[in-house]
Amino acid sequence: LYFRRMFLWTLLSADVSLEAANKFLEDAKSRALGKNKLEGVDPSNQFIADVNDTLISMIGEGEIGLKLEPIEKTTITLLFGLQGSGKTTTSAKLAKYYKEKRRVLLVGLDVHRPAAMEQLSVLAKEVNVPCHIDTKEKKPYKILKKALAIAKKEQYNMILVDTAGRLEIDDEMMLELRRVVNTTNVTEKLLVVDSTAGQSVYDVAKNFQSNIGIDGVILTKFDSGVRGGAALSLKYATGSSVRFVGTGEHLEDIDVFDAKRVAGQILGMGDIVKLVEKAKAAISEKEAEEMLKKVIENNFDYNDFLKQIEATAKMGGISKMSSMIPGMGNIDTDLINREEAKFNRYKAIIQSMTKKERLALFPLNNSRKMRIAKGSGQSLFEVNQLIKQFSMMKNMMGSAKKMDKLAKSLENMGMSIDDLNKLM
Repeated sequence: LYFRRMFLWTLLSADVSLEAANKFLEDAKSRALGKNKLEGVDPSNQFIADVNDTLISMIGEGEIGLKLEPIEKTTITLLFGLQGSGKTTTSAKLAKYYKEKRRVLLVGLDVHRPAAMEQLSVLAKEVNVPCHIDTKEKKPYKILKKALAIAKKEQYNMILVDTAGRLEIDDEMMLELRRVVNTTNVTEKLLVVDSTAGQSVYDVAKNFQSNIGIDGVILTKFDSGVRGGAALSLKYATGSSVRFVGTGEHLEDIDVFDAKRVAGQILGMGDIVKLVEKAKAAISEKEAEEMLKKVIENNFDYNDFLKQIEATAKMGGISKMSSMIPGMGNIDTDLINREEAKFNRYKAIIQSMTKKERLALFPLNNSRKMRIAKGSGQSLFEVNQLIKQFSMMKNMMGSAKKMDKLAKSLENMGMSIDDLNKLM
């Protein structure tokens, strides 16, 4: 009963619908009951592992992506959802993601908001993909028919269709979508959902499923501190797995959905794998080795400090990094924002230093500090704070170097640091 309440609270706090949460708990219970205890494994840890496996199997195994027709045929992917869910931006993101593999054509069918068609056209230029829109035609299915003719003539083998949304589901929208679907043999009908919408996504998905049918789901705004409960709710509501997740505002910020990672997020276990991947993208292996060597030798300077700040920014900042680390997802947002603002100030200060000053070979006198403060637009207090934090890091690295030397000396004598502590 204790575990049931604990996991139910965890699921509901991650925005899993009550219906999906209860179904998950029943499946987890069935999986765990009657199972033999593994030798050397704590029963509670074994149970949590069973819960995690159940969650992964319910959300959908493995990485999926879009269903693609054979390259000689045309893949037609229809995106729909409520207004503000991010359909237009997601269409452009998918175009960028697939343009190296297919000849992609973007199509805009939002006849109710000309600005949406214009937005799609602008985004298409950014990702260097052709786009078909028609602001004069008022029937979406006719726009799609013309786009299909263009695709056949120009040999485009992937069409991404951005449809109109509403603030809420109504009969007019559903009728419009059905006409579009009946215009051609759509490869997949994908529901685009704002992952920050909470448990309401369950009812939205059920409505679209009963009226149009859903082959898959794309979750947007997945970088906004959400735990990913919508993935479980949507799978339970529609039987369809999440295909992609939008992870930021930039057009490259889209990832193929991975059930294992999201299961960890729902259960509050973070996403260390994603963090490692982002770290590899932010800093090369060679740079990491050089940085480690400098730390060991205590040759760390302001240039290295600046590289660390820039690498953190490339990884999405402290907020995104902390959301991927187990147990750190609930850190006070104001504290994170203050820390990120502080690092931005430090970056400006270091960039205002001369090349020699950045090497940290001599103390900075007051006149240099005043010049740096003025050049960076920061206060003298902030400059001193940076110097103080940098000095603390240097001292810590110096201590680590001394301990490393001591450990090597003791090793040569056939002793360890533990042996030394016993003698003292």
